[in-house]
Amino acid sequence: MHSPRNGLTLRQWDGSHRNAGGPESSSTEIGGKLISAKLSVEDVVANLEARAAFHGEQEALHAQQEVHHREQRAAHAAELAKVRQHLETFRAAAAPALELARIPLVPPSAPPPPPEDLPASGRLMVSKLLRRVVQSQPDGEPFGATAVAAEANRRFGSHLKKKAIDSRTASDVLRRLANEGAIRLVREGKAFHEALYAKGPGQSG
Repeated sequence: MHSPRNGLTLRQWDGSHRNAGGPESSSTEIGGKLISAKLSVEDVVANLEARAAFHGEQEALHAQQEVHHREQRAAHAAELAKVRQHLETFRAAAAPALELARIPLVPPSAPPPPPEDLPASGRLMVSKLLRRVVQSQPDGEPFGATAVAAEANRRFGSHLKKKAIDSRTASDVLRRLANEGAIRLVREGKAFHEALYAKGPGQSG
């Protein structure tokens, strides 16, 4: 019996074309081509057993992977919690540390110089104090009686007992030092400017 369907001719063979004593067979004509299928009970059982074995192996494999992934997930979750805890702790401690690091480091101030061993009061005290001021002047830098007297009063004012040294006294001491060779005359004194002296050797030529 022929019945057209979707452009295909299908014909089912009846039982008169079966092999005697053999398994059932069927033929299907699709597009003019005849396809035969012969399946025994043993073939069906073997096929199903193979499929069952395959899917059983796959199930066992994925079960093992599931256990492994579950263990790995738990391990990574524990490490993640630990890292986050350390990160929060570090952030909490880093903020004050950064603020402290931004504060400039101020070196300790130098200790004050020890008190000078000043000469005892007497006739030569003022001369000794002026000589100390002259010794502290840098080499080659000119200085006069006015500047020397002012520096002596600043440094030794408390020792002078309110008796300030005047420029005339300082000028006398400077002339004596020049005569001794301790200092040299740089500029002679005139009516409109004082004499200047300096320590160290003078420039030649």
